[in-house]
Amino acid sequence: MVIAGIKVHRRRRNFKLSLSWEYLLAQMSRRDHDEIHRFAGWCSVHQIAPLSVNAGTFAAYLDYLTNETIQTNPRERWHVAHRAWNRAVVAEGEAFPVIPDIALPGWRGLDWSAFPEALVAEFDQYEKKMLVGDLLADEEIRPLKPITIKGYKDKFRWYLSRLVESGVPIETFSSLNACVAVELVKRGIHAHLGGRPLDDKSRPGLHAMMTAILSVANHVGVGTEQRALLHKLARKVRHRPTGMTEKNRNRLAQFKDREARRMFIRAPFLVAQELKDISNPTAHQALRMQYAAIHALLLHLPVRVKNAAMLDLDKHIYRPPGKKAGRWRVHFEEGEVKNKVVIDAELNEKTSALLDLYVRVFRPRLMKKATSRLFINQHGVAKETCTVSKQFSKFVKRETGFIVNAHLLRHFAAFTFLEANPGHYETVRQLLGHKDIATTIRFYAGAETMNALERYDRLLARLMRSEGDGAKEHAPKVHGLDAEDL
Repeated sequence: MVIAGIKVHRRRRNFKLSLSWEYLLAQMSRRDHDEIHRFAGWCSVHQIAPLSVNAGTFAAYLDYLTNETIQTNPRERWHVAHRAWNRAVVAEGEAFPVIPDIALPGWRGLDWSAFPEALVAEFDQYEKKMLVGDLLADEEIRPLKPITIKGYKDKFRWYLSRLVESGVPIETFSSLNACVAVELVKRGIHAHLGGRPLDDKSRPGLHAMMTAILSVANHVGVGTEQRALLHKLARKVRHRPTGMTEKNRNRLAQFKDREARRMFIRAPFLVAQELKDISNPTAHQALRMQYAAIHALLLHLPVRVKNAAMLDLDKHIYRPPGKKAGRWRVHFEEGEVKNKVVIDAELNEKTSALLDLYVRVFRPRLMKKATSRLFINQHGVAKETCTVSKQFSKFVKRETGFIVNAHLLRHFAAFTFLEANPGHYETVRQLLGHKDIATTIRFYAGAETMNALERYDRLLARLMRSEGDGAKEHAPKVHGLDAEDL
């Protein structure tokens, strides 16, 4: 690193806090002390006393973390110290200043309050109508989920905000009908692109924007010609994902090595083995066992993380009668699954035993009130999908070092099975609950191509070895190597 010109900084381990910083940190809780300790050490090295700290000090600290260290996430480390300072140091009557967040906020567009009241009122009516739908209308209107409508509302607001940025007077948006004029939509697409090419990176956002615009256009009943032109624009920016994202492909590559795959599969059961003799667990141990249970469940039953998060002991799980040891069965009705395909599966004995251990010994430590949800937090409240997903990822990173997300286990299941059983797409379709086998093939054909090349290479190697001693003796040489060496 020194030869490459990268500054190697080891003062984090060698610094000594100044007396003023030692005194200040001694009054803090353990959490606040730990979160501000690194910043205090940096200040001590630069002879900056607590009373001299200001926004410029924190700006210099961020520059140091970004340019002179190899921390994995310097901005987040800066935020940790920044939040701890404002929480633990700043107090009424003290001379310590509040430090503003100097991180650049992401683009969020204009607030709805910036637009004409008539437009906002009309959009509210659209929301109410789409929540209930109208199945008896000439053109059937299916009700939308609240989360879907929220997405449409955000995308439509961003579309209007981009138009305002491009110079369209905000008074132009007097009604929803005026907002979906073809020329305005074209201008909105160009404004959204902002000079970027129309490619796989820009298409997803434009596709979502056009979906919201088409929904509004159908609501206001635009003419046939205008509707056709809007659909034509939508087709131009349509995003049709083929296969997995590059990020997921790279993450799956972690498991190409068989030993790495074995470590990943064994991880939850090693945690269970480590904790199996504990009868009175701490909250930390209970949560660790819970993460192991999530890992084992998703590994052997690759459902979507939303279904894993909503698991209910009384509704979705069937255990052997009399609390006997045995296989657990998991069942979801079609209305509870994204693609309306019933999930009905029996877990193996090892996974069932791990879940049973979690429910009997560790889950009661987290319960503060009666609930039948399987995965709960320290307050006894059922965990949301995003919480389960994030905590699972952190657990796997801690226990194994692998970087994964909960949804990746569906891809892991498909790739692992297809590697051992090339061409068995129907089994993978059933394993993942896809409605259409075309979806399965579209996502995982790439794995087949890779495996096919590897199998062909192994075949060539076997053929070369099977030529016999005579063939080996007279084998041609390539750049000084025998053909057998190849």
